[in-house]
Amino acid sequence: MESIGIATRYNSWARKKKLSRVMLIVGAIVFFSMVFGIFSYLLIQDMLEYGKFPEGVSIEGRSVAGLSRSQALDFCRDELRVISSRPLTLEIDDEKYQISPDEIGLRLDYEKMVEKAYKEAWSIGIFERMARRFLNRPKKINVSLMAVSDEEKVKNFVEQTLPSINRPPHDAYVDVTSGEPVIVKAKDGREADFNQLLSDTMKALTTPERTVHVKVKRTPAAIQDSIYSKFIIINLAAHTLTLYDRTKPIAQYPVACGSSTYPTSVGHWKIVTKERNPAWRNPGTDWAKSMPAYIPPGPGNPLGTRAMALNARGELIHGTPSPWSVGQSVSHGCVRMYMKDVEQLFEMVEVNTHVFIIKAAGNPGWDVTQTPYWLKKDLGLVK
Repeated sequence: MESIGIATRYNSWARKKKLSRVMLIVGAIVFFSMVFGIFSYLLIQDMLEYGKFPEGVSIEGRSVAGLSRSQALDFCRDELRVISSRPLTLEIDDEKYQISPDEIGLRLDYEKMVEKAYKEAWSIGIFERMARRFLNRPKKINVSLMAVSDEEKVKNFVEQTLPSINRPPHDAYVDVTSGEPVIVKAKDGREADFNQLLSDTMKALTTPERTVHVKVKRTPAAIQDSIYSKFIIINLAAHTLTLYDRTKPIAQYPVACGSSTYPTSVGHWKIVTKERNPAWRNPGTDWAKSMPAYIPPGPGNPLGTRAMALNARGELIHGTPSPWSVGQSVSHGCVRMYMKDVEQLFEMVEVNTHVFIIKAAGNPGWDVTQTPYWLKKDLGLVK
């Protein structure tokens, strides 16, 4: 009985062992069949997609997945049309220097971009392509813009633009041409290197913006507009003296000015002295030969009660005991004012206040853009 039991257990174990082997073989067959099926499917998919762009491929950020090369060409021409017509721009500060693509023979090389994208997409090994397709993890490929241009024309554009970019520093000044002040701010000097600019320009041709932010060395201007705070404009034709706080008029007075024989000096001056109840001293000129050498302060003094001397050949802004002369061109070069007006002005200005004297609105009579020598000397810019 015991031997029969052993034999039965052995046969049962052998049957189970045989069944396990069979199941293992069947499982292996099923597994390899599935692998072969998936491989065959992926291989067929790869073969079917050959000639088209796979997923993940783009040209200048525009996806061309699923397109043939000819379709990608048409697609890029349409999508990149705005970029292709964009001018080349050299930009510095608030200035722009532009030229159209046609003028420099600039065009996008669509064929080359498409071919490069296609070549990179299909240069990946077949097994990697199949693995990425199975995992749905396409390789990201993006081809940047490629362009062709006439390098000589680009060079000429840069050469022609460089003189406008490069400039010496220009000091701030007050433009009184119109009769009213326009404070023109200082401009730094700029100097761009031609080779650097040309290199940056060639690189910009293959960017969507086609814009070069010009690199320059800067030289600060010596005179900033902050020195022009409170100043005077005297209009000889209108016979007016106007006091400004920057560009805001704060007082205006009628004045007498020089005659045609003894004209008031036009230009950019300053007040060098202020004097209450001034004495008059004979300047020794022809017109003063018959006058006394000295007239003390008081009634009849030609300078009135207040005098402010300018650094313009000894000319003054002063009061007058001859109020009838105000509004006319009858003085010997000085600017005469009513007593009450000159006394008021005297309290509103200081020594070194700038004084701009013009012939008339629209005709100042001098170059308002030039910094006078005395101002450069005051600021230590010249010896």
